Amino acid sequence: MHWQDKVKRKRIGAVVATLLLVSLFFAACSRKEKRPEENLTPANALQQYGGVMGKTYQRAKALEVILPTKQLLESFRAIEGRYPYSLEELVEKGYCRQLPTPPEGLRFKYDPQTGSIGLE
Repeated sequence: MHWQDKVKRKRIGAVVATLLLVSLFFAACSRKEKRPEENLTPANALQQYGGVMGKTYQRAKALEVILPTKQLLESFRAIEGRYPYSLEELVEKGYCRQLPTPPEGLRFKYDPQTGSIGLE
């Protein structure tokens, strides 16, 4: 098998793994039980809607940064055989021109041993 075919297969595997992670994330979020104060009434409907939309927007912004970065990490691992020692190594080795910018007030949390990435 040609090395380029191996890289393609590993990248496809990384994309599938990323999609699986996103699916699991949304499945876990949907199982959340409502607290009594979260019951919808005509008096609090607008406030509830605003809160839900605000949280959804924050999650979407976080995923907008995390998913491409996770894909870069998986590409690095497929080619280099390991996760980068730091996120900056992705830029240094030419995997991207610059890292995505986290949402305001947050920063990346990265574990080079497992390749897990999040925001804190």
